[in-house]
Amino acid sequence: MIGATLAQLPRLLRYSFLSVSDSAYHQFSWQRLLVMLLFWPLFLFYLMLTAACLWLDHLLFPGFKKVTIKAPVFVIGVPRSGTTFLHRLLAGDRERFTTMTLWELIFAPSITQRRIWNGLAAVDAAVGKPCRQLLKWTEDKAFAGLDGVHTTRLSDPEEDYLALIPLLQCFLLVLPFGDPQFLQLARFDDTATPQQKYRLLNFYRSLMQRHLYVHGQHKTFLSKNPSFTPMLNTLALGFPDARFIACVRNPNQAVPSQVSSILVGARLFSGQVDTAWWRTHLMDMLVYYYQHLMSELPQLAQRQHYLVRMEQLAAEPQLTVNNIYRKLGLESSPAYRDWLHMESDKARHYRSAHHYQGHQLGIPAQTLMTKFQFVYQSMGYEAAE
Repeated sequence: MIGATLAQLPRLLRYSFLSVSDSAYHQFSWQRLLVMLLFWPLFLFYLMLTAACLWLDHLLFPGFKKVTIKAPVFVIGVPRSGTTFLHRLLAGDRERFTTMTLWELIFAPSITQRRIWNGLAAVDAAVGKPCRQLLKWTEDKAFAGLDGVHTTRLSDPEEDYLALIPLLQCFLLVLPFGDPQFLQLARFDDTATPQQKYRLLNFYRSLMQRHLYVHGQHKTFLSKNPSFTPMLNTLALGFPDARFIACVRNPNQAVPSQVSSILVGARLFSGQVDTAWWRTHLMDMLVYYYQHLMSELPQLAQRQHYLVRMEQLAAEPQLTVNNIYRKLGLESSPAYRDWLHMESDKARHYRSAHHYQGHQLGIPAQTLMTKFQFVYQSMGYEAAE
């Protein structure tokens, strides 16, 4: 892991501080220079600390390597298609599932780090939780600006694709670095070498084992990652008994929503954002996502996959989850069904604060019709106007 990561750092330094022609940030920006000067020391510290703690796990908690991962569930699909909502609904079945939270993904992918943080939390609780209260105030302030795009807090279930950052196999790293090489991850099944696939599966499996070692080996590991959609075949080979739940949405909403949300992140890293660069690459990525789902998902066994339309999920959350359980051969407990009923009632009154217009992003209806015609035809979605 360390060698493969170190080999890529010179390239990332180049894309961070030079105006490279194929970069997402090919124009000089003082804001970008300042942000990356602050970002790199934190990034390097994170890589070194994570690598050290993952290594310590082998010495302090070698038992994690014996953990068996049984029939994990992967929530994949088109970005901005309800994967977060569905993931959190499923994660509510705490008797069955365990899933990674944001704080574990960023600050504690290793068992060692989790033990340290849990120990500190216990000390804090013994003196009245002053640190916990300060942390809650801080995260509310820090994440408030993203609530309209993607509401999250440190204790919320989150995309465990973030845990692949030390391996530099996380698509979201394109945001700070602007390196188009990260776009290859959006076609992973087709473009990755056998060595890359083996390295990713081996690393990810070890993260899953660590998580189950901490939270209970009897539980089912639940993952949510739209970015795993182009890795569908790789994951299916690596975890033959895995179940996949894929979310889709009308391209009329999914495409501009994805472009708009990514631009929010891009503006944090540069004062000069090339909207056309992001629009072009993201639309090509989403074309592949739809194609890959429609061609590869049906190849799995009947009880190993389920397709969810966001429109159905938003209108009938409880019914959708019940259908998923029935298709995958799962049984829900009375307590979970009661909780799910309450969450479904809340969801009916939810209104997203993320507003966007396709034409304002340079995505006219004709472009959507041309690129995603196969989606409209095969799935019966209303065409763009």
